[in-house]
Amino acid sequence: MEKITVNLLELSDSQIELSPLLSSMEELKKEFIEETMVFASEWYKKTAKEYVTKYPEVTLNMSQEKIAKMKANVNELVGNTEKIVKGELDNPALWWHQNPNLNIAVEQYTQIADKYPEILDRAVRHVLGRLGAILEEFRFHVNAVGNIGLYQEFWFERTMGSGQIIPYYPHLLKWTEEMQNTIRKYTVQYKQAVALYNEIQKFKEQQKKQQALTRWEDI
Repeated sequence: MEKITVNLLELSDSQIELSPLLSSMEELKKEFIEETMVFASEWYKKTAKEYVTKYPEVTLNMSQEKIAKMKANVNELVGNTEKIVKGELDNPALWWHQNPNLNIAVEQYTQIADKYPEILDRAVRHVLGRLGAILEEFRFHVNAVGNIGLYQEFWFERTMGSGQIIPYYPHLLKWTEEMQNTIRKYTVQYKQAVALYNEIQKFKEQQKKQQALTRWEDI
């Protein structure tokens, strides 16, 4: 019984250390979502302008009314940025601290140069991919909804299994420094939290084995 008591004390210490880490990681998640909102809002406007000049023949063939409609659609998208970003990034499946487990690689959130963590990079690209539907509607050589045809750019991906079409920005992408720094901080805390969580699971497993042995010996 003495060993069990020692393990319980160690378990309690690890749990006490883990709790504030998880709270801090939640705050970093919220920061990243806020920073992505700012980034995406500006990115939508900037990228729409880039395509207007990237394909001038398309723009010059549009009537004033059509250009005005496209600008209105882009502005509406910008106005929905908060909802879009939260819908994509406020997802527990993206964030380890919301579902702690030992089945995720320690390097899950590591950033190397401009190669961002895939789990979050894909989510950000889904957010940005919403612009593709507007570019496709106004014939800027983008396919964002999976239609069959000749396009220069494919702004979508299909989910495994269901084959569902999801908007996706496919080109080179650079996050803001704020976004990068936030995920670097998250990565540091993630590695600390995983180590503590691993200890906690080991303590719990030891307890179960000791308790099973005690039951056996008491009979």
